[in-house]
This record gives sequence, structure tokens and C-alpha cells, in this order.
Amino acid sequence: MSTDQPPAPPASARRRQCVAAAAAATAACLAPLAVLLAVLVLAPSLLPRLLLRPHHVVPVVASAELRLLAFDAAAPAVAYNLSATLRFDNPGGLYTWRWTALRAAPSYAGQRLGDAAALPGITARGAGAGDARAAAWAGTQRVPPGRRARAVAAALARDRAAGWYVVKVDVATVQNGAESDFACVLSFPAAALARNGSGAAVFDGGRCVDAVHGEI
Repeated sequence: MSTDQPPAPPASARRRQCVAAAAAATAACLAPLAVLLAVLVLAPSLLPRLLLRPHHVVPVVASAELRLLAFDAAAPAVAYNLSATLRFDNPGGLYTWRWTALRAAPSYAGQRLGDAAALPGITARGAGAGDARAAAWAGTQRVPPGRRARAVAAALARDRAAGWYVVKVDVATVQNGAESDFACVLSFPAAALARNGSGAAVFDGGRCVDAVHGEI
């Protein structure tokens, strides 16, 4: 049986092996550091997206006015004059927020009041940035006779007795490429509208809520 030892690898091969081993050890040491640096760099923008759902920001009604809401049973039709200011704000972070295809439409007791108003889009760059859009609707909306007309007349009588006219404004937009729909419920003091005559009942503002897609 031979006891000869295998020949030693040449010096160049040993150097290559040493370099490869050193590179592997260095990579193993640097990998956790690279991950930590990536987390530190991305966290300021990723955390708000995860925690605040930045693809789905709910608008706010900054203010609204109701100047006319009356029902003509003979027509039958609803006469209305309403305005509202909607505000959209960047929830935070360093990214840019965009709202496009922005539309708003009012309704009363389930009856749409006129056409949806198309509003200019909004681009908000950086935390706290935002803008407001004002919409106004006025006119006469015919109501189908029968059950629908009776429902609108009953709602007006009920709201007048309760002291508050409740009008809904549906809002549709595309936020950073994703479609979003909201419902904004506005309450106006009935006494103010009756007392002012040509004046306005004022809604001081409030937050909208998510709504079923396709209301507008």
C-alpha cells in the first residue's frame, strides 16, 4: 500500500482559495449591515404606507352651505342650492400624493340632485401638503312620481321637524392610481335656512367615510 502524500497545490491556487474564503467571510459580515442600512433608509417612507394606508386617504368637508332645499309636489321636483369645500391632505412621509378624476355629487333622501361636478386634480408633495376644491350645485331636479316623490316629501317633513336637513355628497377619485369612493354626510340647521330666507344654513365641516364604488 502506497503512503505517498498528494502533491501540495501550487502557490497561486492557495492564494485564490484564501481570497475566496476572505471574500465569503466579508460578505457574511456585511450582509446584516446592508440590511440594516436598507431598513433605515426605507423606513421613513414605508412605515406611513403600512400604518396609514396612504393609497386610501379619506377627504374632509371643510365647510358647506345650503341656501335652498324645497319640494314641489305638483311637479314633482326638488329645488336646491348647495355648495361644499372638500379638502385632501397628504397623510405624511416624503412621497407625493395625487388625486385625479375627482368628482362630487349631492343627493337628498336617495334622490340625486343634478349632475356630478368635475373638480381639478390635486398634487400634494410632502407631509402636511394638501389643497381644497370647492363645488356648487343649484337647480331643479325632477323626481319620479309615486313612491320616490312621497319618500322625498316625507324626508323633508321629517328633517324639518327634527331641526336638521341631512344632505349626502358622494365623492369619487383616483388616489395614486387606485379608485376610491366616499360619502360625506352634511347636516344643516333647518331653523337657520327658514330664518335667513335668502341666506344660508352652514355646515361647519366633518370627515367623510368610505362608500361603495360606483355611487357616482
